[in-house]
Amino acid sequence: MGFSFTIPTLTFKFHHNFPPKPFISFPPKRFNFLSLSPLKAIGPDGKFYPTPSDDDPPEAPEDTAHGVSKFQQIHRQAAKARKRQEDDFKANQSTYLNAIADVDDPPVNTGDVSEQDDFFGEIDKAVAMKRDEYVKKGLIKPKKREDDTARQGIEELEPEEVVDLEEIDELQGLRVVSEDEEDEGFDDDSKSGKFDVNLDATSDKYKDKGNGLVLDSSFDLDFDSFGKSRARIVEPKFKMSLAELLDESKVVPVSVYGDLEVEITGIQHDSRVVSAGDLFVCCVGRKTDGHLYLSEADKRGAVAVVGSKEIDIEETLGCKALVIVEDTNLVLPALAASFYRHPSKNMAVIGITGTNGKTTTAYLIKGMYEAMGLRTGMLSSVSYYIHGNNKLESPRTTPDAVMVQNLMAKMLHNGTEAVVMEASSHGLALGRCSEVDFDIAVFTNLTRDHMDFHGTEEEYRNAKAKLFSRMVDPERHRKVVNIDDPNATSFIAQGNPDVPVVTFAMENKKADVHPLKFELSLFETQVLVNTPHGILEISSGLLGRHNIYNILAAVAVGIAVGVPLEDIVRGIEAVDAVPGRCELIDEEQAFGVIVDYAHTPDALSRLLDSVRELAPRRIITVVGCAGESDRGKRPLMTKIAMDKSDVTILTSDNPMNEDPLDILDDMLAGVGWTMQEYLKYGENDYYPPLPNGHRLFLHDIRRVAVRCAVAMGEEGDMVVVAGKGHETYQIEGDKKEFFDDREESREALQYVDELHQAGIDTSEFPWRLPESH
Repeated sequence: MGFSFTIPTLTFKFHHNFPPKPFISFPPKRFNFLSLSPLKAIGPDGKFYPTPSDDDPPEAPEDTAHGVSKFQQIHRQAAKARKRQEDDFKANQSTYLNAIADVDDPPVNTGDVSEQDDFFGEIDKAVAMKRDEYVKKGLIKPKKREDDTARQGIEELEPEEVVDLEEIDELQGLRVVSEDEEDEGFDDDSKSGKFDVNLDATSDKYKDKGNGLVLDSSFDLDFDSFGKSRARIVEPKFKMSLAELLDESKVVPVSVYGDLEVEITGIQHDSRVVSAGDLFVCCVGRKTDGHLYLSEADKRGAVAVVGSKEIDIEETLGCKALVIVEDTNLVLPALAASFYRHPSKNMAVIGITGTNGKTTTAYLIKGMYEAMGLRTGMLSSVSYYIHGNNKLESPRTTPDAVMVQNLMAKMLHNGTEAVVMEASSHGLALGRCSEVDFDIAVFTNLTRDHMDFHGTEEEYRNAKAKLFSRMVDPERHRKVVNIDDPNATSFIAQGNPDVPVVTFAMENKKADVHPLKFELSLFETQVLVNTPHGILEISSGLLGRHNIYNILAAVAVGIAVGVPLEDIVRGIEAVDAVPGRCELIDEEQAFGVIVDYAHTPDALSRLLDSVRELAPRRIITVVGCAGESDRGKRPLMTKIAMDKSDVTILTSDNPMNEDPLDILDDMLAGVGWTMQEYLKYGENDYYPPLPNGHRLFLHDIRRVAVRCAVAMGEEGDMVVVAGKGHETYQIEGDKKEFFDDREESREALQYVDELHQAGIDTSEFPWRLPESH
């Protein structure tokens, strides 16, 4: 059973190798840059007692369109749009007329338009036809039409100029055909050469325009996009025998069966993506066992298997070899790294760990390295970049061990020189990063998260610290640590204590990198940063105090590897926004709307603190908690939202197989309420303020919650939609459907604007304190 917000009078239905750089202050390793169902009425005697309301007649459906049909709504909107266009033309008539006064008149047969004409050609025709309309109205004087075409212009030239022009036309594929040439029919073979082009009118590449054959517009060069297109990414090919792979990876099998000389052309642990020639590794997960999918992998073309259990490969059709090991999960990273030739050893790799700020920091470091002229790849929770703007969508924070090596091999093969990588606690604990050769380890902060996976905060911290335990070489490794975090010392202590450490902080002025002063606004963040090499003045489009930490982390990495100060500033300032990270949604509304990924108590607290510093009139927050995950943080999220927001709307966020109302019940505990108490208030359409005067509402449908929050927004307010950020899906049960908080916010703003234009006052929602109370 879902909930809906009602108004007394209406109801809203929300339907390699590269040389070391001279500024590096240490010898490079290689290149060191781096529905709640109603309860049955069962009495104490065990008998069923029906609810009296069950016999009530059904209620007539309410008029959700307020007496206006959909056709009438569209007609009104179109009429308003035409009226605005007419008013705008009257106000700026002279400007419009001057702009098209010199445009050529449209062709006589404007209806005969080729489907292959380019987009800008269609625009030119539309402008010319608009000019013709103004000529007929007497607003513009008509232009004299020239009856003769290009040939007339040629006849006015000198003979030698005509020859030059014809040669140019031929080279461009645009050539006027004379009558004599048509009679000859181009059948003199002696005139043909190796540069001749088939100008057959039947060719798709050429079109007859009445005065000859010209190149089809689809083959025109787009000079506007010249130099801006992304580089072509080349897929590298790898192959080796199973025996070579075992030798290279130093994997010691318990037993081996079959032909070890079988050629391997790929490696997979997911039977669904196996292709012909692959080695299938039967990994054992928390929910399933790869050994159960051997037959599927075999049908897809696997030629060899690595398992930890005895398997009879004689019954398989394609598998020619079987390798038994003690732990397939343990050997998978080594096998993948060896198969792809250890690509991370030939690139500078920066790993970022911590609870919050990893993604934004990764974007900033990538921008900084690119400002140095280095091709830089990135593996983050938002996306994967081979280098530059060559982007792949990423399904998870840290890809699995095979994908890590595959992506890095692809990067190296395409000229990538450095990689910035988020190292999540899951990835570190599961060994996904164990064969990545990191050069720089960055620690942002540590707060409660993923307790459903790690069990305790200590285990969570230990998983994060694994990245720093690999910083052992003082010559090429560096540690970058936020010393405002109480866990900083334990991270610094990991690995070799002789490895240089660069610290950053906002509060601790003893840090190597810290702000001297900063200014926050709704449009930009300005910060003056003190570093051991000088003071930096940075102006960033990233908003909020928490983003200052991310900027400081990137600066500290630059200091650690000796990046020139001007490149640090230029690279950081080049990052205007990060998808789903404090992302502003602008539809020219009178209040702010921010979408952010904050899904932990600490991240939400930092976000709302940053928003409060922008001095909004009110903060309206939409927040939910995921299903089948850490239940302990649910009441904490509600308490933080209620303490730091004027209005909070609790909602759903990937409930998975949990009942969304059960999750909301857990969240209500943060303010000492239960679902039954909340529903009791709803019977009167009045939800009382909390002791601190703030208001709380809930709706289990996220789209409705977002629209309600936006509908409440008034001038000077800030609406914060937290939890999903860049994510573009909602998981309910076994269904994964498209859902994007950013798109929902935009649609909500447009929807509410339509309500206002229709004269509907959205301020009369139940959360408005009725005069009668």
